[in-house]
Amino acid sequence: MIADFVRILRAADIRVSPAETLDAAEIFDTIGFDDRNILKHALGQTLAKTEMEKLAFNEAFESYFCLPEEAPPPMAASQEEGETDDKSAEQNSGEGQPQEGAQEGNPDSGEEGGTPSDSANHSLTEMLENNDTAALQAAMQQAATEAGLANAKLFTQQGMFSRRIMEAMGLAELEARIRQMNEGGETEEADKLREGRARLFDAVQDFVERQIAMRTKNAGRLLREDALSRIRLSNLDKSDMKIMRELIRKLAKRLASRHSRRRKKAQRGMLDIRRTMRANVAYDGKLFNLAWRRVKVERPKLIVLCDVSGSVAAVSRFFLMFLYSLDEVMPKTRSFVFSNRAGEITDMLQEGDLEEAMENALRQYGGGSTDYGMSMMDLAEATLDSVDKKTTLMVLGDARSNYGDPGHLVLKEFYERAGRVIFLNPEPETVWDTGDSEMKKLGAYCTHKQTCNSVKHVERVLDDLLRLSS
Repeated sequence: MIADFVRILRAADIRVSPAETLDAAEIFDTIGFDDRNILKHALGQTLAKTEMEKLAFNEAFESYFCLPEEAPPPMAASQEEGETDDKSAEQNSGEGQPQEGAQEGNPDSGEEGGTPSDSANHSLTEMLENNDTAALQAAMQQAATEAGLANAKLFTQQGMFSRRIMEAMGLAELEARIRQMNEGGETEEADKLREGRARLFDAVQDFVERQIAMRTKNAGRLLREDALSRIRLSNLDKSDMKIMRELIRKLAKRLASRHSRRRKKAQRGMLDIRRTMRANVAYDGKLFNLAWRRVKVERPKLIVLCDVSGSVAAVSRFFLMFLYSLDEVMPKTRSFVFSNRAGEITDMLQEGDLEEAMENALRQYGGGSTDYGMSMMDLAEATLDSVDKKTTLMVLGDARSNYGDPGHLVLKEFYERAGRVIFLNPEPETVWDTGDSEMKKLGAYCTHKQTCNSVKHVERVLDDLLRLSS
């Protein structure tokens, strides 16, 4: 059950790790359904981290663990007193009464009912008679799991899953009990059970409707995001720009979270045996204090050169947006864009609104005819003196120089000084070196080159870069 609830939370954009899922399962086993407020508070402390996640968690919890709105009425007071007296007599004498035992238990099994709090031993009849809403909710959740409600995708499946859940909860036994009461002349009790059955069916239908609504709430958006993350950025429609911006922020946040934990762990270093032994001499060699080797983490320098001419501009735009969304973990970055001349936009991107800065950068540097040779010379003049083996140069462009100088000799100087030179080409590899493409000359002075024309490609490139830098 808790695994299914975690899937609901993840569909609501709440990040839940496997370790947090195990903690939630332990909380659920300890608390159960006896007090929903305590369960909600305990799970919320474990699974929701930010204010936005807490709001989404509260909504998901209330929908997923909602009790039936109108519980079946309890049995008449006189009957309850009579049943209590009969049970007391049974406990004192040690002899069971077949008729009362059959009324309170499963008529087919002949077992006597347990206490109201022990839902595991309750039949559906007992839960309805005792008005045990907590047991009904637990049984409903268990039956939903058995019925495969987690696989529901369409609202047209509501009736089918409602019937499956009722059957899994013990509908057949309940109907048999109602028939038995009618045949024995207990028409009033049978009418109450029928009323309880009707109300329970309404509650189950409402439960199924909420479950399907939760599972389909973000299905269209998630499907659209997945499609947009895979198509070429140059083919994006303007109507998809808002979704793309949110998608990039989400993916960048996930990368930042992943690599900030990795960097924190890497900074600790290995155990220093000598220092540890010296630090514990006073304790007869018992290792109370551990000493770790100090690791000096050098933050590599990153220089980015993006072509912003023609169709390449769309890829460069989102690449830089993705890059600067990783400001918490991305190494110090200097960004340049070019068409015929290269210009630095680092300060422009770091100040104010990122999207507005990108618009200004494209307007200022994206109008000319592509000239790789002159742009490489501009980049070398601005950065070559500071390039060393801790520097990564990343070029994003289609390598089409309009049959002019591709700037490969300047790139060679970067290659000889830098630690890595990466060339990202938005075009498929099958069209490299066709027409005015100079990928062969430029690629000769790159440590790595690959196609990069979608958000998935960008995410993979930056993930690899952060992995190598941590």
